[in-house]
Formats: sequence, structure tokens, C-alpha cells
Amino acid sequence: MWGPEEVDLDGALPRCPGTADDAAVAAAAHNRRTRTEIFETARRTVEDVGVDMEVLAIDLVESGDSRLIAVYFRAPHRVEFAAIVEPLARRLRARIDLRQLRGRDTARVVGGVGVCGHPLCCSTFLPEPLLVPNRLVSEQGMAANPLAVTGACGKLMCCLRYESPYYADFEAVLGEASVPDGPGCPLASACSHRRHQEH
Repeated sequence: MWGPEEVDLDGALPRCPGTADDAAVAAAAHNRRTRTEIFETARRTVEDVGVDMEVLAIDLVESGDSRLIAVYFRAPHRVEFAAIVEPLARRLRARIDLRQLRGRDTARVVGGVGVCGHPLCCSTFLPEPLLVPNRLVSEQGMAANPLAVTGACGKLMCCLRYESPYYADFEAVLGEASVPDGPGCPLASACSHRRHQEH
């Protein structure tokens, strides 16, 4: 989810073709089983070969009789692709595309839940990871708690970047607020008056 914004739309809004029928549901279930089997085969092949890498996810692209499988992985160092591509291609009977992931890309592929309790932005709606400058942490008053601003990828959370304009707008509104006694929060005068009465 994100705030309202104006966008340029080419053509009509996309429409859902309708509720999936039994055949579509069965096909989706078959695809999930196939992908799970491919993932487990890739993971076992890596273990058998003895390459120091962790398989994170796979992507299957089928076109006619040809099949391409992208294998996403992470490793502490550069991996010699030749040692793993041939065994994988032989077991999976497909062309293999190995892709090593780092940092934010790992979180995007694996997914997860952020400190806000929602699925990670990078694995849901953000098209690309955002560059988050350190100044946004202090501008949003969160510099005192590094854990509160660090995402699952170990880097500054993307929401610090795309939520920044809302913080700026909010501070501008607060600066413009005024009360009979002078500028400030509209509730400040009422709160002060109530405390005075209580005493």
C-alpha cells in the first residue's frame, strides 16, 4: 500500500477475466508442485557437488518444448558456474541460468515480514530497491534506534525513502498550525488550560 498519486494510464484499466475454473486451479496447483520439485532437485544437486552456495529460489520459463530454469542463490564468494551448471542441466533437463544475489535482492526474492508486520515492500510493490540516504533516519527522528530502521536485508528500510515526503508535509502542516495564543499545535492551548484547571 502507498499514498494516492497521479499516474498516466495508456488505455483502459485491466479487468479480471473472472473466477478461476477447476482446470485453472488444477493447473496452478501442478505448477506449484513442479516448482517445488525443481527447487528441491537444485538444492540436492548443489549439496552433492559440494559447492558452497545456498539456493534461494527458482524461476521456470517454458516455451514449447524448451525449458529455462533460473536458479537464484547466495554465496560468501564467487561461484564457478561450470561446476554446477552441467549437473543441474542434466538432472532438470533444461537450460540453466544461475544468478547470484546480494543484499536487497536476496530479501526481494526470499520475501518476509518487516518490523511493521506487513510483507516486505521490495517483494510486493516496489519495482526496484531504493537508495536510502542516512540523513532520512535523523530527519524522521529514528537515529537513536538502529534496529528500528534496518530491514530484513540488513540495510536501511526502503520505507524511509518513499515515506519521506509525508513526513515533510506533516511537519509543514504543524508549522502552519496556529492557536489564539500563537503558533503551535491546536490542542496545546486546550491541554494547557485543562491542566491549569486540574491544579
